[in-house]
Amino acid sequence: MGLPTTQPDSYKRTQVESATPEALILMLYDGALRFMNQAEEAFAEKNPEKINNLLLRVQAIFSELLVCLDKPKGGEIAKNLERLYVFFLERLSEANIQKNPEPMRKIRPLVEDLRQTWAEAMKIHLKNNSVPKASPVRLNLSA
Repeated sequence: MGLPTTQPDSYKRTQVESATPEALILMLYDGALRFMNQAEEAFAEKNPEKINNLLLRVQAIFSELLVCLDKPKGGEIAKNLERLYVFFLERLSEANIQKNPEPMRKIRPLVEDLRQTWAEAMKIHLKNNSVPKASPVRLNLSA
């Protein structure tokens, strides 16, 4: 017998299941930044278990973004994103192993820039395509 789903969990699940692939990527960037902020707090608390769990969640997000890259279609942009995501994964791993927030802090501005750029690209895309086509995509975001 499972635990009952709370209202916010149900709402979040519906959001994810009905989101366009573009919106899901934005949600992943938002999640990565949220978990990085929480990890920053865990570093301040000197809570190694919490640090580990949060950084693993951020790594799971970038691993998901990495495997979802469409390199044949994305060309040079996809290749550059691949290198960037691998770099993020390396820095997050370094932060986790050393229990040092600096490697994570160094990549945060890059993640914030990516998130902002993606949000702007979505606005332009929606403006140019007045009727967005929603094609629900299911991702396993539990980590």
